[in-house]
Amino acid sequence: MHETALLTARDRDASVEARLAGSRAFDVEARAHQAAPLPPEFAALERAGFAPGPLYAALADAERAGVEPFDALLCSGRFSETELVGALARAIGVDVAGADDALGAPVDADALALSAANGHLASLDASGELRFVVAARGVAMRRLARARRGQPRTRSIALAGPRAFANLLASRAGPALAARAAEGPQRVAPEMTVAQGLPRLGRRTKCAIAAGGGALMLATFLWPILGAALLAALGLVFAAMNGFRLFLCFGGGDARIDPRIARASLPVYTVLVALHREAAVIPSLLAALENLDYPAAKLDIKILLEAGDVETLAALAARPPRAGIEVLVLPPGGPKTKPRALNAGLLCARGEFLAVFDAEDRPDPKQLRVAVEAFRREPRDVACLQARLAIDNHADGWLCRHFAIEYAALFDVVLPALSALRLPIPLGGTSNHFRVSALRRIGGWDAANVTEDADLGLRLARFGYATRTIPSVTWEEAPTTLKPWIRQRTRWMKGFMVTTAVHSRRPLELLAELGALKFLAVQLTIPGVALTALAYPALAAMFLFDGLTGALLSPAETYLEGVLLGFHVVNMIIGFSAGLACGWMGVDRRCPQRLWTTLFTLPVYWFLVGCAAWRAAWQIATARTSDWEKTTHGVSRRRATPPQA
Repeated sequence: MHETALLTARDRDASVEARLAGSRAFDVEARAHQAAPLPPEFAALERAGFAPGPLYAALADAERAGVEPFDALLCSGRFSETELVGALARAIGVDVAGADDALGAPVDADALALSAANGHLASLDASGELRFVVAARGVAMRRLARARRGQPRTRSIALAGPRAFANLLASRAGPALAARAAEGPQRVAPEMTVAQGLPRLGRRTKCAIAAGGGALMLATFLWPILGAALLAALGLVFAAMNGFRLFLCFGGGDARIDPRIARASLPVYTVLVALHREAAVIPSLLAALENLDYPAAKLDIKILLEAGDVETLAALAARPPRAGIEVLVLPPGGPKTKPRALNAGLLCARGEFLAVFDAEDRPDPKQLRVAVEAFRREPRDVACLQARLAIDNHADGWLCRHFAIEYAALFDVVLPALSALRLPIPLGGTSNHFRVSALRRIGGWDAANVTEDADLGLRLARFGYATRTIPSVTWEEAPTTLKPWIRQRTRWMKGFMVTTAVHSRRPLELLAELGALKFLAVQLTIPGVALTALAYPALAAMFLFDGLTGALLSPAETYLEGVLLGFHVVNMIIGFSAGLACGWMGVDRRCPQRLWTTLFTLPVYWFLVGCAAWRAAWQIATARTSDWEKTTHGVSRRRATPPQA
């Protein structure tokens, strides 16, 4: 606790120092602007008693960032959202939106999206009079202040700060928002969702599958040649997987990207963070979000909470976000999953681009600017950029060290190689950056898929979009003990299996949409990973048993038996070599070099992955397909995020 408090204090001190340095620079610019007349909304605030210094400083900031002056003032941190909006409302003679506005007539999901985009909501008040609620942002403040100059006070217009306006919309949309968020891509491609694309197995079908599996086991026992043939077929699949992984070890990577786009030319960027019972990480999360190197007035940050999450709401009240960051409380509905929350955020997104971060993330402050630069360079069909994920609490033990190696192998070796080869990428669950138009076209996230990231990467490819990687890092916290690790890995493996089942119902259609090369890559990176995890414990146990009994080294009875045995042994050796190669290269590129000794215990770690895969299969068989086993964050006290440029 003391370490966390110390880190939080240091983050806050650094943030304050940066703000003060920026304030001094802007004050110099502000003096140069004092000869210019104030815009109407600032003139109104000055008449209401605001000192001119902060107003001129915000005016200079707005010109530098290419934003509206009121947005710059709101995000400057000099005033709270409530204070600033209330003062402006009094100065121009309009109301401040209140509880009555939130309890007005319901709006549907489309009206919600339109109001979120344009910042206006029209409705009838209790007396039947027309009333406009206006979000206090953008050019509307200038126009409203100019139009209201010298006019008597009116109740027909009410101002709401961005955070209050977002919650007002969520309250008014209610069930419509919950339904649209849960629906997701069902409106666009229902056959690609868990709800409608996953085969439904009745009791008779399940009995038939069980009987067929039992009959196959009996047949392999009665006719060993059948078992040998099945093992050989499985071995060929593993050989393809091993060869593909070795090939990716020597694939290309990302070129360094130096963001050069001027701040005034940067677009509005939406950032979504879905939280559920995350009170412990609120201070570090807000510090990371407020530390992003991007004009604050061009950030559309939405923190998404489930209704009833009292602990997280209390943590946000104790450490409130800066003005302009929205805290959107979702109406009750199901399933209560991260993708459902993200769909609600997407519906209200105002940015040209959108990023997803997790609660414990510490992204490179320049990551959004790097993403904008990459999007500007890439063709329009590149709809998604995956940043690199890395683990910074490897000091927490053996599991965390292996997690760090695994992430380094995946995000610093495998995914950049897939990107260089222009192949589909199974996304990580965070630090994904999207073109909002493309994300909306494919329907967003599948709310019932517990590995919504891998599904989304495949669905993007099926719609003709491409995904690339960028060399910007987000640091994460790995589970520190076995139980949460197993639960998290079960969820990932279950999602891979479900995604495979959903997208493989019409394999010829999938082949036609992707093409042969991309189709093969998808099979090796999603179903192939799940199949390998399922098979590994059984194969490892078989080899261990044969080794201990001496059967592995005993002479083969037939030539064919000897060939098959040799094939399996070589295949296993190549598999271990491929895993070691990816891990070794990942350690070399990302992790402390002392972690390389942990590579020798990879077989034990893979056995745990296999156990999680079988647990996932059992959950699918017992109709727990969409159960979300949440990972608790903020547990580690040994996170060591490296300094980032």
